[in-house]
Amino acid sequence: METQGSHNEDFENKDADIQLHGAVDFSDEETQLAVSSDELQIDEHESIDDDADADTAAEAAAYASAYDSLDRPALLNALEKLLVEKPEQNLKSEAEAIKVAFYKKFAQEQELLRREFAAQNDGAEDFVMPDDGLEARLKDLFARYKKMRAEQAEKLEQEREANLTLKLAVIEELKRLLERQDDFNVIFNDFKQLQARWRAIGAVPQPKQKEVWDVYNYNVEKFYDVVKINKELRELDFKKNFELKQLLCEKSEELLLKDDVVKAFRELQKYHEQWRDIGPVAAEFREPLWERFRSITTQINKKHADYFDKLKVEQQNNLSLKQALCEQAEELNATPIALMKEWNEKTQLLLDLQKMWKTIGAAPRKESNKIYRRFRAACSTFFDSRRAFFSEQKLEMQHNLGQKLELCAQAELLADSDEWKKTTDELLKIQAQWKAIGAVPHKQSDAVWKRFRAACNKFFDRKKEHFTTQDARYDENLKKKEELISEITGFSIADNPSSNLAAIKDFQQRWSEIGFVPMKQKERLQKSYRAAIDALFEALHVNADERQLIDFKERIASSSGKRGGQLPRERERLEQQLRRLKSDIQLWENNIGFFARSKNAEKLVQEVRNNIEKARNELSVVIQKLDLLDGVRN
Repeated sequence: METQGSHNEDFENKDADIQLHGAVDFSDEETQLAVSSDELQIDEHESIDDDADADTAAEAAAYASAYDSLDRPALLNALEKLLVEKPEQNLKSEAEAIKVAFYKKFAQEQELLRREFAAQNDGAEDFVMPDDGLEARLKDLFARYKKMRAEQAEKLEQEREANLTLKLAVIEELKRLLERQDDFNVIFNDFKQLQARWRAIGAVPQPKQKEVWDVYNYNVEKFYDVVKINKELRELDFKKNFELKQLLCEKSEELLLKDDVVKAFRELQKYHEQWRDIGPVAAEFREPLWERFRSITTQINKKHADYFDKLKVEQQNNLSLKQALCEQAEELNATPIALMKEWNEKTQLLLDLQKMWKTIGAAPRKESNKIYRRFRAACSTFFDSRRAFFSEQKLEMQHNLGQKLELCAQAELLADSDEWKKTTDELLKIQAQWKAIGAVPHKQSDAVWKRFRAACNKFFDRKKEHFTTQDARYDENLKKKEELISEITGFSIADNPSSNLAAIKDFQQRWSEIGFVPMKQKERLQKSYRAAIDALFEALHVNADERQLIDFKERIASSSGKRGGQLPRERERLEQQLRRLKSDIQLWENNIGFFARSKNAEKLVQEVRNNIEKARNELSVVIQKLDLLDGVRN
């Protein structure tokens, strides 16, 4: 039996392999997309603590490792505990870290469940992530946190407004201090108290911050310049301020050596805050010292700006590369695909695009989610179309399975047949039909193929065994017939004619009883046998008609015990021959009278008479054959 050939059912294996192992991990992108939803954003209000929020990204990254080991329920419990125990202004970094960890865990669980589903169901196209309510709980906790921040931000804004009032009051008292004519020590002591009060007051609203500080700083410097204070105390204060500002310059210069320009920039902002709170220095040092600090600031700002300019260029290049990948993915969707081979080739192309995507860095923040959504949409469209194709293939495979099961049943019915030629033809036809039928579901593929092959093999094994045995018998018959021909050839004719004819009859009967010989030897053997028998008849002077009757008698004797309709068919043939001969004889006898009236017809009349005589002899033989058949029947 022929083998099945290429198992096109394997395309389901390829599909499952792509879904289980070939897909690129986009969990980071999916996590970023999930955490960027409006419901989970906590930057809706002005920062409630500038210093606490400044390093949120870095702190969130630091917290991430602490939360990686927790599962999603534990992460939610941790967030809920933080909302109760920790001030709102110190929560942002940890809240962001918990949010990212939650969605990373979600992506990992989803992928694990999807793979398990695909392994059990020949593909993951019908997989739906079960809703356990945890994401809804996360959003509820963030809504609660955002409300707390909003309330805190409103409270902080009120405090800043109050601080503004307090600082304006300090400035007014400082102005009045300039007009006083009291004892110097008292005035200077009051001045120091005003400075301490100023530093103790918290932040003011951002729009007023610079304006208020400028006015305060102007009046402080004016105090030193206008009020006639003790030169020694003044110089001491200037020296102290000079040392503090010089220290800030040195710290700022150290920032120039840092590799992390973003962190250096943030540190510099804190130094600027401290610089503003420090009082003035001696007039001759004010400009050089400020120029030194300003120069450092310019360099750090430039490094910061260059870093982000370079980052912007890189991110813009990354965006262009990602746009090109989107276009290629969209082009795959624009080309109709009808063949499984094409789907496999295009799927590999898309997987390669996804791998390339992962090697490209970040795009600009404003475009990052947008370009990823575009790429994801193109990939989703492709895999949706692919899924639809495979779903249609599955329906067709189910239909193919039904057809192949029917062929299995037919083959099994024929497996025990002894009609070797007819059954062989039918099974070959069934095998051709099997090959013409398309793929079946992978789970049933091997089973249905083995069932069909077993049925076919059963018949062909039986056939092979039968003809192997038969060939051995044929070879044995060949040997027997060759020995019989030798015996006929060597037969010595006796004086008794009846004994000789009985011997010939015995030879004929034994020949017919021996059975079949190999097909290649049949014609040669038959010619040798006929020649040997004819030689005996000629030696016995038996005419052709007698020989024909003897042969016929032997033939019907050998056929009478066999099944089938050989004798009735022989009678029908002889009766047809009888009717034809009688008709011919009658026609020729009528023609003799017609030819006799013609001149010079003696030759033609004689030829007709010869035909009539020959036909009568043949008719006599046919009648005798019919009598022999009647004798067998009776």
